[in-house]
Amino acid sequence: MHYGTSIMSSQAPVIALGRQPAARATLIDWARVLGQMVLLTGVWFVADRVAALLHLPVSGGVLGLLVLVALLLSGLVKPPLIEKGAEWLLANMLLYFIPLVVSIVQYTSLIQSEGLKLFLAIGIGFISVMLATALTVEWVCALTRKRTLRRHLQRRRAHQLARIR
Repeated sequence: MHYGTSIMSSQAPVIALGRQPAARATLIDWARVLGQMVLLTGVWFVADRVAALLHLPVSGGVLGLLVLVALLLSGLVKPPLIEKGAEWLLANMLLYFIPLVVSIVQYTSLIQSEGLKLFLAIGIGFISVMLATALTVEWVCALTRKRTLRRHLQRRRAHQLARIR
C-alpha cells in the first residue's frame, strides 16, 4: 500500500500469498492492516490511560510514541508488525483535520480578532513537532544503522574465525 490510498479506494492492496485467489489475498491484507491499526490504537490508549493515572506532564500520544520506539528498538516489536497499519493511518491523516476546518468556519469572528496570534502559535507548534519528529526519526535511524553494522561486523568476524580454524 502506498500513501494516498484510502480504504474507500478501488485500488485495494494486493499481495501474493501462495496460490490464494486475489480477493482472498486482498481480504487477508485488509484484515492485517486493521489488526495493525488496532494494535497502534491500543498502544496509544494504554499510554493515554497511564499518563492520566500518573498525572504525567506529557500526553498519551507522546508517551505511546516513546513506548513504541522503545519496543521497536528492543526488538520486541518488529517494524512489519505495524508498518501497513501506520502507513494507512498516515495516508488518511487529513480526515482527522476536517472537524478543525469546520470549527474555523464557525468562529470567523475569533479568527478576525485573534487570527494572527492563533496562526503564529499553530505555526510554531507545527514547526516544533516537525523538528522533533525529524530529529527522533534521524536518531532512531542512526541507532538502527549502528546496530545493523555491529551485527554485520560480528557475523563477518565469526565467519573469518570459522574459516581460520
